Amino acid sequence: MANMVARNRITHLFDCAGVGAVLVKEAKRQHLSWRQIQGPWMRRGTRWARYRFFGELVANYPRTNLWHVHMGGRAKWARGRVERPYVLTLHGTDIRETYWQDEYHEAIKRDIDAAQHVFYATPDLEEKAKRARVDAEYMPIALDFDLLSSWTPAAKPRVFFPSRWDRTKGGDGQIRVAKEVVAAVGDRADVVGIDWGDRAADASHVGVQLVPRMDVTGFLCEMAKAHVAVGQTAGILATSELQAMAMGIPLVFPDPFDGYLSKKDRGALIVDRADAGYAVLELLRDPPSASAKLGGKEYVSRHHDPARMVQRLSEVYREVLSGRTEQAVEG
Repeated sequence: MANMVARNRITHLFDCAGVGAVLVKEAKRQHLSWRQIQGPWMRRGTRWARYRFFGELVANYPRTNLWHVHMGGRAKWARGRVERPYVLTLHGTDIRETYWQDEYHEAIKRDIDAAQHVFYATPDLEEKAKRARVDAEYMPIALDFDLLSSWTPAAKPRVFFPSRWDRTKGGDGQIRVAKEVVAAVGDRADVVGIDWGDRAADASHVGVQLVPRMDVTGFLCEMAKAHVAVGQTAGILATSELQAMAMGIPLVFPDPFDGYLSKKDRGALIVDRADAGYAVLELLRDPPSASAKLGGKEYVSRHHDPARMVQRLSEVYREVLSGRTEQAVEG
């Protein structure tokens, strides 16, 4: 049984914020037989993209012993004619909001109930994830350090908002923080964000300079120009905030949920929303010193290294597959 995970194919279905791809990449580096199938929406959602998805699903099925599904509401593809045991990761909106909506509840509940193991991706999801599945386990977001750009601040001081502008990222709170930051820095710094989300126009209205959406490489290069970054007011460290920290950019983190950072662990500057502008000004005085003091790079390395995630996932996969084998023998 010790080498079961290495011998058997684990196939990750879909992705969310690149987490599945990072895990599979690290697993391959460790010579594990993991694969990934992206959803057709990741390939522009065309008819041919759907055909390709179905083809990959059918082709991988005979060699797959266990599916790992990313996002509640998608596990139907691990059942039916391609049924295998599956592990499910809840990534955010699926359990934070969609699960509790009447029109989607039964479908996502079916996904959660039928999973052999359930993970949730951020600490703020704990209460709802455990209400849906009492044994749900926290699995931190895995970060691909190879993708990161070198921190190269622009000539003029720059403050960067990494998250998109919408309700799930803080909504009104995010816009108020942006307004406070713009007022605080004045013409001493550019305040920049991505033109993405249903509140992007509001961000522009309060003075944020919006740049077009771009691919991951372009986004990271753009963010690497920042002297300071400001996290979302939903209280979450999402992938983009973690990427900023991992590059060494000092991060202002307004009103985080419990379970993210502590005075002992640091990683970012925790402030009340009303103090975000003053906090940005303080970090702009000496961003390299602030980076060293906050230790964001070290924090991300300690808590979001994909090698650690793959180790834990391998243990869970082994337990699931062993249990299935033992049940078959007993039967």
